[in-house]
Amino acid sequence: MTVAPFFLAAGGFNPLAFDPAAFALTVITFLALLFILAKFAWGPILKSIEAREKRIDDAISQAEKDRETAEAVLAEYREQVKNVESEIAALKESGRHEAETLAKDIKARAEADAEARVERAVREIEQAQAAAVEEIRKEAVTLGMAIAGKVVGRTIDGDEQRRLANDVLDGLGTVGSAGDN
Repeated sequence: MTVAPFFLAAGGFNPLAFDPAAFALTVITFLALLFILAKFAWGPILKSIEAREKRIDDAISQAEKDRETAEAVLAEYREQVKNVESEIAALKESGRHEAETLAKDIKARAEADAEARVERAVREIEQAQAAAVEEIRKEAVTLGMAIAGKVVGRTIDGDEQRRLANDVLDGLGTVGSAGDN
């Protein structure tokens, strides 16, 4: 049977009209297509969907592991920051203490140096005073000898003059010592 006589015999195309041959052909085509799809298309499609689901699940699991790792690293980092902050505080305190110690040490050295300079100056003054007193004694002896020489009218030779000068100096030394007390 041809398609054209079917349309003509029925008086045109009627979509609600039942044709057992067309129904059988449609069912056979559907079953053949269903078999072909089941054999060649649905298996690979299902495998691909299952593989995609597995990749998504693995990605979610990996993301959760990465998040947990990141949280652990963040906690460790925060702990390290706290440790560094406490170390910095300790270093500041240590530096402040060392600075105070250094300042005290420098002050003590400066005071000791100043005291040593004062003592040295006092010694130099005492030495200069002793030298001046000694010079005055020598001048007094020389002057006394000159006056005695003019009063007596004779000159004393060098050895005699030295002996007399030493006697006078010894006598002045004992008088000067008694006068200091």
